[in-house]
Amino acid sequence: MSKLKNLGVNLGLTLGGLLMGVVIGEIGLRVARIEGYPKIGNFAESAPTRFHTSDPNLGWKLKPGVSGEWNEEGASFVQVNSEGLRDREHTKAKPPNTLRVAVLGDSFTEAIQVPIEQTFWSKLERKLGNCEAVKGRKNVEVMNFGVQGYGTAQALIMLRKKVWDYNPDIVILAFFIGNDVINNSPQLEYDLYRPFFAYDASGKLVPDMSFRNRAPIDRNERAVSFVDRMPSLIVNNSRILQVIKKVDLERKKRELSEDFTALSTQNLKEPQNAAWQEAWRVTEGLIVTMRNEVVQKKADFLVVTIGDPMQVRPDAPMRKDFMIKNNIQDLFYPDRRLKKLGAREGFRVLNLSEQIQGYTEKYQVCAHGFENSVPCGGHWNELGHRLASILINRNLCQQLKQSQLPKKQP
Repeated sequence: MSKLKNLGVNLGLTLGGLLMGVVIGEIGLRVARIEGYPKIGNFAESAPTRFHTSDPNLGWKLKPGVSGEWNEEGASFVQVNSEGLRDREHTKAKPPNTLRVAVLGDSFTEAIQVPIEQTFWSKLERKLGNCEAVKGRKNVEVMNFGVQGYGTAQALIMLRKKVWDYNPDIVILAFFIGNDVINNSPQLEYDLYRPFFAYDASGKLVPDMSFRNRAPIDRNERAVSFVDRMPSLIVNNSRILQVIKKVDLERKKRELSEDFTALSTQNLKEPQNAAWQEAWRVTEGLIVTMRNEVVQKKADFLVVTIGDPMQVRPDAPMRKDFMIKNNIQDLFYPDRRLKKLGAREGFRVLNLSEQIQGYTEKYQVCAHGFENSVPCGGHWNELGHRLASILINRNLCQQLKQSQLPKKQP
C-alpha cells in the first residue's frame, strides 16, 4: 500500500512540476514578448500574402481594394483595384481608339517587390505609346492580371473568367521558367490548393477542381505543423505551442527551400521521368489552348519567357559550375523548347533570358534581387523590369508595324 502511495505522490509531483513548468514558460514567453504562430484557420489566413484571399475557381486571388506596405522582398506600396488587380482602375468597356494589352502571369507580373511605376507592364504602357505603329491611337492600356504563385492553369482560367471582360487587343502570357511547369503538375507541386488540368481518355485537356474539397490544413504539408493538428482552443491559447509551431515551420521552410532548389534545376533539363514528361505535356497543351482562345477572340498572342535567376547571373564561372554540378547541358533548354512550340503551333515566343544575360554579364549587374533579400536572386528588381519592358516593347512594336503593312498580292 505504501508503494502505491509513494507512486501516487511521485506521479503527482511530476505532473505538478510539469504543470508549473508550463505555467512559468507561458508567463515567461509573454513577458519577453516572444510570439509564435497561431493555428492555421481558414484559407484567407494561409493565402500567399495578406493581400490575397481564397477563390473557388483560381484557388486564391488578390483582395479587391486592399492596400498596404510590402517590404519582405524589395519594397513597395501595394494597391489592388476594385476588380482585384494590382493596377489602376480600368473600365471594362474599352475606350474608343485604344490599344489594350492584357498581361497574365505569376509573382513576376504581380510584381509587389517594386513600386507600380517600376513594373515592366507599367513601363511597357508608356513605351508603347511612343511606338510609331500606335501613334494614331488615342490611348494605350497595359493591364496587369498577374497573381503570385499562379501556374499556366490559373492563367488560362483567369483569361476565361476576367480578361475577356476587358476586350484586349493583345494577350501576353508571362511564363516563368523557374516554376511554371511545376505549378501545372499535382505530382510536382507542393501547394495543392489550386486548379490543375489533365488529359482525359479522349485526349482533351479538362480541369481538375478537386482542390475545392481540400481543407486548408491539407493544402501544403510542407507549410503545416503537427501543432495545427491539435485543438484550436489549446493552440491559440498556448504561447509555448505557438512558438513550437514557429520553430517547426522554420525548419520545414529550410528543408523546402533545399528541396525546391533541387527540383527547380529539373526545369532546365529534358524531362527525366514520367511526372516531368506529363508536366511539360500539360503545360504545352495549356499554352496552345490559350493561343486558340485568344485567336478566336481575334486578339494577338505572345508568350514571354521569364528566366530563372541562375540563367541571367552576371558571373559566367558560377553559371558554368551550376551546370556541371546539376548535369545541365543547355541552360536555356526550356526557353528553346517553348520557342519550338511556338514555331510549330504558329504563335510568337519572346525569350528574355539570353538577352538579359548578355546585359548583366557585360555590365556586371543583377536583374534579380534586393538588398533586403537574396542577392542576385528571387524576383526582378527595377533593372530586370526595365530590361523586360524594352524587349517586350520592341517585339510588340515590330509586330504592330508588320500588321499595318499592306499584304503582298499573290
